[in-house]
Amino acid sequence: MLTIPVILLSVAVLLALMINLVSKNSSKLTAFCMIVSMVWGFIVYGTGFVEATNGNVPLSILRTVMTVLRMFVGVNELSAIQGTTFVSGTGWMIAFWAMHLMAFYSATSAIMFTIGAAALRQLRLFLSRRGDLTIIYGINENSINLGKECRAAGGTSVIFVEENVDSSKIRELNDMGMSVLAGYSAVHSEPKAIRKLHVTGRKVTVYAINSKTDQNLFYALELKEALEKAGVSPENTCVTLPGAEEIITSMLQVSPEQYGFGYVNVFDSATLAARTMIKICPPWEYMHFTEDGHAKENFECVIVGFGSTGQAALKQLLINGQYAGSTFRATVFAPGFDSRAGYILADCPELLGKYDIQNAKADGRSREFYDFIGQHLSTLKVIAICTGKDEINRELSDNLMLYLKRRRAENICVVQVGHNGARYQETVGSPIILSPIYTKAMLSAEEADRSAMILNSIYDNSDRSDWEKWVACDAFSKMSSRASADFMPAYIRITGSTEEEVRSGNWSPNEEMLPVLGETEHLRWNAFHFSMGYRVMSNEELEKNFRTWTSCKEKGIPCTIRMTKNTEALTHACLVSWDELDDLSARENAVTGRNVDYKQYDINNVLALPRLYGALEKDGKT
Repeated sequence: MLTIPVILLSVAVLLALMINLVSKNSSKLTAFCMIVSMVWGFIVYGTGFVEATNGNVPLSILRTVMTVLRMFVGVNELSAIQGTTFVSGTGWMIAFWAMHLMAFYSATSAIMFTIGAAALRQLRLFLSRRGDLTIIYGINENSINLGKECRAAGGTSVIFVEENVDSSKIRELNDMGMSVLAGYSAVHSEPKAIRKLHVTGRKVTVYAINSKTDQNLFYALELKEALEKAGVSPENTCVTLPGAEEIITSMLQVSPEQYGFGYVNVFDSATLAARTMIKICPPWEYMHFTEDGHAKENFECVIVGFGSTGQAALKQLLINGQYAGSTFRATVFAPGFDSRAGYILADCPELLGKYDIQNAKADGRSREFYDFIGQHLSTLKVIAICTGKDEINRELSDNLMLYLKRRRAENICVVQVGHNGARYQETVGSPIILSPIYTKAMLSAEEADRSAMILNSIYDNSDRSDWEKWVACDAFSKMSSRASADFMPAYIRITGSTEEEVRSGNWSPNEEMLPVLGETEHLRWNAFHFSMGYRVMSNEELEKNFRTWTSCKEKGIPCTIRMTKNTEALTHACLVSWDELDDLSARENAVTGRNVDYKQYDINNVLALPRLYGALEKDGKT
């Protein structure tokens, strides 16, 4: 009569154990069973062998160790210790067999986990052959979050590539529906690894964002060669990686002279983080404007820290803090300013001469800092905390916001800028706004640069698509278009309009406001060029260009120079005040007989706003 209950209970126990083998908690139970069975095994067999051998301790130790190890392969020594203290009754016998079951289960679980994990990895790789392919080089918090976002967007298989990966991390990624290709051959794109990726006949998107920044370029270069050997069409590929756009792009981009990726998106984390600062804390939102578009006050800001993020923040605030009728003022608090500012001052020689940028050689926690803030509570607009360490950024920000709250000056924007993005809290106790850079919206060129592409396309009358025009752009033109697109919302603020009005076409600044908007655009354009290292073209160089153009015309040969711009020497004749543009236009027209109007160029850029928002709405981006 007891046979059936025994069978049923045995089956139930077995099923429970099998189900646990595939559960997420199996590793914890396996470790528990292994430890308990070993401890109990040493007690039971140790005691039993001592009693069975009449106190022969050395022999008992050896037999105990060997027997406990054999427990994990299903072998027992019951006959040798039968009748001893712990094997002398029904209760002890149940415990004895439970001990052996736990030992055998833990060993079986470990074996099945190893085999199952390997099988699951291979299954994930096999399933990743469907749809488009997203390759993410490097496994870290940022890359995993990006991978989850790509996976959630659908239509693509996500495969991580890394040389050394813990099995637990592989399983974690597999559980999220993503694959891992690990090992030397994977990171060096050897043929056997490329075959596993199954790259032919599908769109391949690559994000090289390994924590070891230098390795990203090497991986991209080796993958490029591997894709060429595999016969992958460049138009089906794109790669995103950190670095200097003007240097790296030409090494990876396809051209008539070399095979390469169809599109190369190179980003600088500090610049990208500073741009996110502008998105969540637009400088124009802290300004007030007259009915004709003039600013009612100056734009005054503070930057704490002057490493790469501090310098990027200064440039972005400079570019986006330009308004007709206003003066830009910035104060940098950084004790090591002189030791860190060498490159930016050498690369952008006009910054300190053209703009009011002061250096206060003090820390953001110093008395000098708070004295300065206290003296400028009524004029400050933005304080950017950019120390290079997130913990210090938060400490400084929290202290500063409490200080401002107690002085009822919470209208000043306090924003933290780090290499992973920007962090902003409007007031003490309000929600924290995080704007990370390691997202599709920031790293996928088709998404991040959509506004810039549209603006670039407006001035390109060819029949190519927006994307084709963008791919053909040089790095400087792309950066210029991005800067212009980032500032476009300022005109909505200045005119007192809404995005809905602009999208509907109900946006037409009057004759008094339009020149003021054009002047603001010119100020922004100047600031961008100065922040990129440009200088004002000398009158001598301009006159020389005029003579060269006239000589070419008289000889009937094409003139390849641009009269007002020298991209090699980084000089531009238009880097003058708004009022001086009329004279420059007249001088050029007198030589060429054309009808150039440089003021109108700036105004035309402002008037592109409805077309930009209309195109974005059509794309579903607004």
